[in-house]
Amino acid sequence: MEVKDFIENENKLKNLYYIYSADNYLRDEFKDKFIDKFVEENIRDFNLSIVQPGEDYFKKLSNAVQTPPLGSKKRFVISQLEAEDSFDKKAQQKLISIIENLDKTTCLLFLSSNSLDKRKKLYLTIKKKGSYFEFKAPKYGNLDKWIVRRFREHNKKIDKRSIKVLENMFSNKLEILATEIEKIITRFPDKEKISYYDIKDLISRERFIEDEEIFAFLDLIGEKKTDKALISLKEMLNKGVYPLYLLTMLANQIELLMQVKYYSQFTKNNKEIAKKINKHPYPVKKALQRSRNFTQLELERILEEILTANYHFLTGYYPEQNTALEMIIIKAINY
Repeated sequence: MEVKDFIENENKLKNLYYIYSADNYLRDEFKDKFIDKFVEENIRDFNLSIVQPGEDYFKKLSNAVQTPPLGSKKRFVISQLEAEDSFDKKAQQKLISIIENLDKTTCLLFLSSNSLDKRKKLYLTIKKKGSYFEFKAPKYGNLDKWIVRRFREHNKKIDKRSIKVLENMFSNKLEILATEIEKIITRFPDKEKISYYDIKDLISRERFIEDEEIFAFLDLIGEKKTDKALISLKEMLNKGVYPLYLLTMLANQIELLMQVKYYSQFTKNNKEIAKKINKHPYPVKKALQRSRNFTQLELERILEEILTANYHFLTGYYPEQNTALEMIIIKAINY
């Protein structure tokens, strides 16, 4: 369930909510939509308190929830909450006491990047007093829908190819995705349908060029085209791609190829492999095609060279990194 759906379906306000999400965007989205729906704008100055973790946290939280509402039936308190294991037993008991003695005129909302142990008293107390809910960043088809919905909210459509490009570049990092989508919408205010050709020269241009060229570069290595691979390498380096960044990108791709090649022994279905390795099906599909150019032993040797080079780069063993990178690629192609 998306945050928007949860808020829309929450018609009877509870006295307590504990919202867990590892994704900062989802926590912020919940807070904003919660305030928009339940906290009338004209009472926010007097009846909405934000309590942040830090010194005297429990004292501040206790004072906030004990303060009666002014000119309203409800007072709202929103607090970022740290992991429960970061509190000692005394602190946990203080928190439990605050929750157990929560007045009916107060609505307390906890937002946390940490889930609770469902066997412990804190979780059981929250469930008894209010609502505990977890939101996870969407994946696969749900991420497709999430992107489509963000464009639809601005009366825009986006083609499938553009969706896959966004997912391939930013995965399900919602905060970054939302920023890029906002950038696209701002750039094309009057355009109803956004295409791949619209976003190609817009979204994080430097990264887009690097990723696209790195994927093509990897193909040249797999096809054993030494001359073309070295030309491609020099072009990327001339554009300012750092050798260490390039090594990291290559290492990530080689590791993906190794995983995909292993599971391809059992299935050629990219969606099944994606579930096994917890990746989006789109990059897995591409990796499945590229993996045919390598044996597993070749991939292992290339990765070993890259990791060794990465270590030498960090320790300063290779003073001329560009030349060293060329030698590494030549060795990789000749395996």
